[in-house]
Amino acid sequence: MQLTPKRFFDFCATHVPLLHAIAQKPGDISEAQVRQLIRTFNDTTVEQPETTWQRLTELQVIVPLEEGSSHYVMSQPLLQLLNFLYNDALPTSPEIIQGYIASLESARKRISMGVEATDSLSVAMATNEVDHTLRRMQDDLDATHRAVMAEVARYKADRTSVSVRERYLRILSLMDQYVHPLVEIVRVDGLLESTLDETDIVLRAAREQGVYVELAMVERNERAIRVLRRRAIHTLTESRKELQPLYDVLRRSSAIAHGATLALGRLRQMRLEDWVSNYVTQTTNARVECPPTDAVLRETIEKVISHPPIPPPLLNTTENSDTPPDYVRLLWLNELPTILNEELPVKDLTGWLTTSFPEKGTADALLGLSKLLFDPKLDVDFKSGKTKQYRTRDGVLEASTISITKA
Repeated sequence: MQLTPKRFFDFCATHVPLLHAIAQKPGDISEAQVRQLIRTFNDTTVEQPETTWQRLTELQVIVPLEEGSSHYVMSQPLLQLLNFLYNDALPTSPEIIQGYIASLESARKRISMGVEATDSLSVAMATNEVDHTLRRMQDDLDATHRAVMAEVARYKADRTSVSVRERYLRILSLMDQYVHPLVEIVRVDGLLESTLDETDIVLRAAREQGVYVELAMVERNERAIRVLRRRAIHTLTESRKELQPLYDVLRRSSAIAHGATLALGRLRQMRLEDWVSNYVTQTTNARVECPPTDAVLRETIEKVISHPPIPPPLLNTTENSDTPPDYVRLLWLNELPTILNEELPVKDLTGWLTTSFPEKGTADALLGLSKLLFDPKLDVDFKSGKTKQYRTRDGVLEASTISITKA
């Protein structure tokens, strides 16, 4: 039966504690357990338990494991929504992220072939798949980050009810099975980065060649790629920073506990005399070679007492009145567009710069060129032909002729 959104969400809104209790149950849940939860969390004066049970199954809040089974699980979309609302999440394995990367690579190849064949339909279908995969990948990486933060908060809030070994194994599992492998995948030279770069290239080709007319989807995918490239490594690096101190502390605690357990086991098996002879330091048998005499001790103490104190360091409080050269260069660069505007148009920008400011070196000339070439108020035109040489105060610049006018 087709579900109506209003009826579904109205039921969920009035049964939030019940839904949360069902979601917290690990694995499947039997019908008897569901009915017990209904009696625990529902108000019988408002709705009868049998009515609640019928709506749970009718609205597909819970679904049977198989046809005719009396064991149920919460529907996956609703479970994901509750995990999001309660900030609960499960970490994503590296194999799942690698599957997403393989899906991106497959879609990229289809986009590339569609661009070459000017097949807009195949490009559109592959672009939609890229959009869906990028969303799922970002959600799963965020879920891993939330799972790590929840585990860290759980460790800091309760350190007594769980043994050191169990806490160590949980932190170790997050570090070795999830965070470390995922960081290797999403790092700058990892598998994800190269796939995102190639996907971005084919999306740009589809847009520039006009094969795919829905530019909003292409632009959204390009933005999603930029966001994923930036946030993926950031969230996982932050997760590793949160886990690493706990990992180090628990590893030392686990090693100490393991060593204490071994020591107690050996103590129970050995006689006290054997324990003392094997593991207790025999101070009576210690050998000291060349013990210091009273004269040596007295001389050492006198040297410590009579040692002259080190004078405090002197700080230079005089201020240099000369203007810093970097500040002078900055003022010149800021005034350069104004000076150029008075002489526009200029047919040879490099020649004008080296002639007007002969006292500037090669580095300053290059900074001035960069400042003018990237000025949005100016229109730059690079002329073809042979390059020219322009002499500066400390070198020679070789470049093509550059003309510049107002934009």
